[in-house]
Amino acid sequence: MFLFFALTAACVLAQPKLEIVGNKFEFGSVPQNATITQFFWFKSVGSDTVRITEIKPGCTCVLSPLERDWIAPGDSISVGFYWDTQKRVGGIGIYPYIFTNAGPEPYRVFLTASISVDPAEAYPVSAKPFKLELSRVGDTSVDSLAFVLHSFFEDDVRYSIISYPVAECEIVLPEVLKSETDNTGYIKVRKEYLYTEFQRSITLRFSDKNNSTLTIPIRRKFY
Repeated sequence: MFLFFALTAACVLAQPKLEIVGNKFEFGSVPQNATITQFFWFKSVGSDTVRITEIKPGCTCVLSPLERDWIAPGDSISVGFYWDTQKRVGGIGIYPYIFTNAGPEPYRVFLTASISVDPAEAYPVSAKPFKLELSRVGDTSVDSLAFVLHSFFEDDVRYSIISYPVAECEIVLPEVLKSETDNTGYIKVRKEYLYTEFQRSITLRFSDKNNSTLTIPIRRKFY
């Protein structure tokens, strides 16, 4: 009898609970008609398995294929969101809903960006080109590119990369952006992804008083 009640109590107490690590992400300055991406870690922090029943990303956002739709206690999975900025302008936000067996109320992630008509004039840092296109047309392939980060800051500025790592590419950036000048960076497709299409982005956060951010879309496309 005691064993029966103990097992019953354990079943009652076992509860699924989801934690989305860093569920708010600011892309900062981004161009129109580009796809920007961010991945979040979904972690099961309850005593029972979390089951993801539905994710509603929004009309201009799509979800990467889920590794699986369940997460055992203590485990986690990476979930990616791909946001098409289209022809929108200004400060925009999208807030996908994540429904689970943890209860009727959905979990949320919050994605915001400042979409620019003329990314070349984006303040305080602009990227040229503002989209990194690593294309392949027949036997001709663009596997690497040089790009420029133009700083409008009056002083040299440091930054950090706050986006999910771009596994498909090697990216080389200067340690510090020199003030009011062009700073060169490089991107190269890793050999294991030369024959793979992908869309990613890299987001930089600068050490100015506003913690300004800039996101550069990256695309590998075959024509």
